[in-house]
Amino acid sequence: MTRARHALPSRRRKFVLQDAPAHLALFSILIILLSAPLSANSLPGEPSGTDSANALPCESSGTGFILCAFSATRTSPGQSAHVEPSRSYSASLPFRVQPNDAITRRGFEAFYNMDYDAAIRLFEQERSRYPDDPFVINHLLAAVLAKELDREGQLDATLYMGNKFLQLKAPPVDPQVRAQIDDLSKRALALSTQELKKNPKDTDALFARAVARGLATVYSAVIEKKWLGALKQGLGAYHDDERVLKLDPHYDDAKLVVGTFQYIVGSLSWWEKSIAFVANMHGNRKKGLALLRQAVAGGGEESVDAGTILALFLAREKKYDQAMPLLERDYQAFPHNFIFGLAVADLLNASGQRDQAIAAYRELVRRGRAGFFPSAHVERAANSLGRALRDEKHYAEAARAFDEAVNYPDANPGVAAPAALSAGEMYDLLGQREKALARYNKAIALAPDSDAARSASRFLKSPYSLAS
Repeated sequence: MTRARHALPSRRRKFVLQDAPAHLALFSILIILLSAPLSANSLPGEPSGTDSANALPCESSGTGFILCAFSATRTSPGQSAHVEPSRSYSASLPFRVQPNDAITRRGFEAFYNMDYDAAIRLFEQERSRYPDDPFVINHLLAAVLAKELDREGQLDATLYMGNKFLQLKAPPVDPQVRAQIDDLSKRALALSTQELKKNPKDTDALFARAVARGLATVYSAVIEKKWLGALKQGLGAYHDDERVLKLDPHYDDAKLVVGTFQYIVGSLSWWEKSIAFVANMHGNRKKGLALLRQAVAGGGEESVDAGTILALFLAREKKYDQAMPLLERDYQAFPHNFIFGLAVADLLNASGQRDQAIAAYRELVRRGRAGFFPSAHVERAANSLGRALRDEKHYAEAARAFDEAVNYPDANPGVAAPAALSAGEMYDLLGQREKALARYNKAIALAPDSDAARSASRFLKSPYSLAS
């Protein structure tokens, strides 16, 4: 492959988590497949048994990954929070892209602002200009996949905390979308493999194949629920990136995947490490963090997702002062990205800055109501707001926040049912039993087979109390 690095000698050919922008959630499956014990401890500042609704969103995407005072730093005093249905993007990015043209930059900006329809349109234009470039195909593939994951409510890292994600049913997918994802995936793999047959040491082609395999991993795991197939593709992506770094130690974008796996495997118990060793994977937490920092500093397409993952790991180690600037940087660059905004608020909450976190959650909810985010499950911010207010013993305000999470249009039942349960608990504490009963019944109706429904059934019989 000669197009990228010869056209732009000053940079390494890069992608971002998948040869296209990607929230951390898009790559979190790779992490989870090899590190369920890590995810069980990944709630920064919380014991492992804490409700995962307060976990840092990975988003992302994404991302992943994937994270203060929003109105003060993101919106000027006279700026409206309403977003028009038709947006224009300035083609200004905090990282380098390739092809380095306005269409590609605008596509990445739309993607990271979670405007997937606009990103797909722009990456389609990019493909018409470079039909045989596997990196370009991967840009489009990541956007199509992210849109489908978002539609299914799968860009939510709380789904993957612990092992319950293994029991999730495969979501229904439009046959045309499924065919498009399959065709794009096969095309990207075929193009990169074709280049590698010409030159097995072509680092760009190796990296393009790693990206295509990473996207195939997400598709197999999240959409098809084919775990073994996903694991095979994920390991293939890891080993391709590992080979890239052996051939070129300065290929910074390949350090994202390798660094992530280094950290995760280095965090496993000895017997879990032995399993990873069989898969020819070795881990060292410090080395993993160092590689991720290099991926961030590299300033390539991977740098945003590398920063989100690095922030998650730093938060896990309670290094909040190091994690926060990474998340704030991304949210400042892409203020319409709800996942980044929620990550900032969650980190404030996890680090004990409760008042600032409450203000941040309120601002997210306000912006969500105003249509500021092109794609957002605002019920997550409302639910987190309720939890933060409950922790401060502001039970009436907490109840209202939980109610908003339940009643938000098209709310994810996985968030709405626990929120309904929490609202019922707050009304019981306030002595408003009739309201509490209505919320418990709502929790059962939203998710009959859930833990929230089982708890709600118990509180239908006897009121919730702090001693419950």
